[in-house]
Order: sequence, then structure tokens, then C-alpha cells
Amino acid sequence: MSRDLSADIDRLTSQLADLRRALSKQASVSAEDASGYLVPRARQVARQFRHGGHDLTEVVRRNPGTTTGAVIGALALTAAFAFLLSKSGSDRG
Repeated sequence: MSRDLSADIDRLTSQLADLRRALSKQASVSAEDASGYLVPRARQVARQFRHGGHDLTEVVRRNPGTTTGAVIGALALTAAFAFLLSKSGSDRG
């Protein structure tokens, strides 16, 4: 009886290890897929923010009181995208 129980435990342990490996691999593939989809789009948006920076500066010069919230929002978005890009770059390297 104890041999059967020991064999069952060994078999279940092996199956659990196989399941963990499979789930880990699937999670890794899903993360790579999401990264492959999001990173190019985030880079494109970051480029657009950089190119639009000059226009934003002109608007702020003309309307300093009304654009403070927009500037803060744009800076927050730029910082968020920069963080995402740096995070994705460190994950691949």
C-alpha cells in the first residue's frame, strides 16, 4: 500500500512539474506576443509626441494659463511611454 501511495505521489509530482513548465512557457509566449504588439505602437506614439513638442510649445506660449493641464497630461503620458519602452528594452536584453 505504501509503495502504491509513494508511486502515486511521484507520478503526481512529475505531472505537476510538467504542468508548471507548460504554463510557464504559455505565459512567456503570451507576454512576447503582447510586447510585440504594443512596443511598436508605443514607439510610434512617442515619436509623435516628440514631433508635436514644438507645436505644444507654441500653444503654451500663446495660452499659458489654459494649457497647464494639457502640458502636465502630455508629460505624464510621455513619461509612461518612456517607462514602457525602457522596461521592454530591458526585458529583451
